[in-house]
Amino acid sequence: MNVEAIALEIRDLKRRVELAETRLSQVEGRFEFVSGQLRDLQLYQLAKFGEIDGRLDKIDGRLDRIEGRLGDLTNEIRALPRVIAELIAKR
Repeated sequence: MNVEAIALEIRDLKRRVELAETRLSQVEGRFEFVSGQLRDLQLYQLAKFGEIDGRLDKIDGRLDRIEGRLGDLTNEIRALPRVIAELIAKR
């Protein structure tokens, strides 16, 4: 091989390397963009789940209070026949 052919081959190899580096850089940039979007989405999701958990805890507390009231009402209803019988017996 002569010197000119070697120089031409070297220039071609440099051009290929630069092209490969450019493409690799573009792929890395896209990956960083997507990973950033996923990170933001994960943070948003965690914040929303925290908010939803708070709301569900509040609802759970309300349901517990309602359940307690219904339990009291059930006990009063069960005692009603006895109370009525006592009232009738007193007459």
